[in-house]
Amino acid sequence: MRHLLLAIVVTAAFASSARAFEDFSGTRSLGMGGASRAWAIGDEGPLLNPSGMSLAKAYDVEAAYGYASAANAPASLPATSRLSDSFLHASIVDSTSSYNLAGGLYYTYHTADRGGGLVASGHEAGGALSLPFSEFFSLGATIKYFKLEDDDVVTGHGGGLTFDVGATVRPTSIVSLAVIGTNLRDLGNSQATQGIGYGVALIPAPSLVIALDGLTRLTPDNQTGRKGTSIMGGADLTIAARFGVRAGGGYDAVTGNGYATLGFSAISELGAFDAGLRQDLLRSEVTPGVERPRETVVGLSLRLFVPADQTPPPPP
Repeated sequence: MRHLLLAIVVTAAFASSARAFEDFSGTRSLGMGGASRAWAIGDEGPLLNPSGMSLAKAYDVEAAYGYASAANAPASLPATSRLSDSFLHASIVDSTSSYNLAGGLYYTYHTADRGGGLVASGHEAGGALSLPFSEFFSLGATIKYFKLEDDDVVTGHGGGLTFDVGATVRPTSIVSLAVIGTNLRDLGNSQATQGIGYGVALIPAPSLVIALDGLTRLTPDNQTGRKGTSIMGGADLTIAARFGVRAGGGYDAVTGNGYATLGFSAISELGAFDAGLRQDLLRSEVTPGVERPRETVVGLSLRLFVPADQTPPPPP
């Protein structure tokens, strides 16, 4: 019961208070270039691959803030305009069940300045479950609800209910493979485009994860009209169980830009502080001679490690 109350308190605190929701992958994933679908533990489980919650035993409560800004807005916008997205996010993930069932709840609030006086906002809430069928295979699903407002509403599509389904396979202890179907119920909105995600992770040591992901968008983004395959990769190294460092990069099919990322963590027995940074380096052209602006994304999060009851279930 105290765990449930803690989840309600954290979520309510953020509910009263990004980029497109589908681009918010969590602070630690941000530092790894957006990759971790094959090692989606903790908060990354409900966001990237629900079946990943079964990969590690943990009970985490997380709160995050993120900000994305275009460094050089188009010349057609007034000098005072600045294209930006912000989000507040909270989640709770419990994979300590003696029945091997892992679950998570999350909430994200998004607000954006589109420039020229246009604003957008929206809410996303969801719940995820994961069940391992053996030490080699797990399945999971996330049900999520979008409520979009202002400029986030596209051709009358203001949100609705959709879901993700994911699978994780571990053929060996150092290799993890994943495939995920995202937003399988089409909502007709750029905040929830349909796609297929996939990834591979190498875990040569408990303190090191190397990940490579892909995300193929099957429906176009309504802001840019683009779809295609994004590629992302990165690594996460934990030092002396107290510090984490991350680096990565990738290509964003929606913006057409290439980017690099960095991240770090400070870790204790009670929790952790995480930070991540993404900076666009290479730009694509909107039209001949006109390039898309570079984007900078910053993420911060706090994690609380909650002691969980590990009592085995009663005999049948």
